[in-house]
Amino acid sequence: MKFDARVLGVPNHLAASKQHLPKQDYALELAKMKAAETRLVEKLPDQKKAITELFKRKLDPIAHFQCDRFNFLQPLHEFACFLDGTTPEEVIEENAWTGSLHLVLMGQNDAIVVPFDFPVPLHAEVEGRAHPYVICSGTHIKNELDKLDEYVAVEHTIGVRQFGAFVKLSRQDMSKFEKQEGVGRRFWAKWGVAAMRTLVENSNKSGVPVFIDPQFGEVPLGV
Repeated sequence: MKFDARVLGVPNHLAASKQHLPKQDYALELAKMKAAETRLVEKLPDQKKAITELFKRKLDPIAHFQCDRFNFLQPLHEFACFLDGTTPEEVIEENAWTGSLHLVLMGQNDAIVVPFDFPVPLHAEVEGRAHPYVICSGTHIKNELDKLDEYVAVEHTIGVRQFGAFVKLSRQDMSKFEKQEGVGRRFWAKWGVAAMRTLVENSNKSGVPVFIDPQFGEVPLGV
């Protein structure tokens, strides 16, 4: 499966889900959005109006990053934890400390990043789903990426601070970059920083979420 992350309005996301996913998957996607909104309101009651508006705001896709690599963010998680003397497994299972908590707890599957400020990622229980849905703070992820960039130096090594709004990388593209730069501990971590920075900064500015979900790898951006 492809790593797929897109920035768009929740109604637009659900419309694409309804059109291109099986009914059962669409129903689960709808339940995830309702659970995420409820959990955010519980955590941030003073921002209920803004949260409600976020989940109603319509906006066509303004950023999309896709890579033919399911575990695209894993090297970033591992590098971030390495800098703090731990591992993603220890952070997830043993509550080990890391300065990149939102990035690491985002995991490898599906998650939503919202432009609100809360120190620890939230988990929303979703009916019909075994695992909770992870909600991360775009504000904190931006800070985490800026700190990691001090070690991977995206602009100095790639030549740009972040990628364009719409990027699609094939295996052939990745092989070319790997040959040019050589693959070390920082290589894919650096690409993760650049990709996530593009997505999160677009999300924070526009007031709509980042949806990270490999099952949308074959779903068109527009409906």
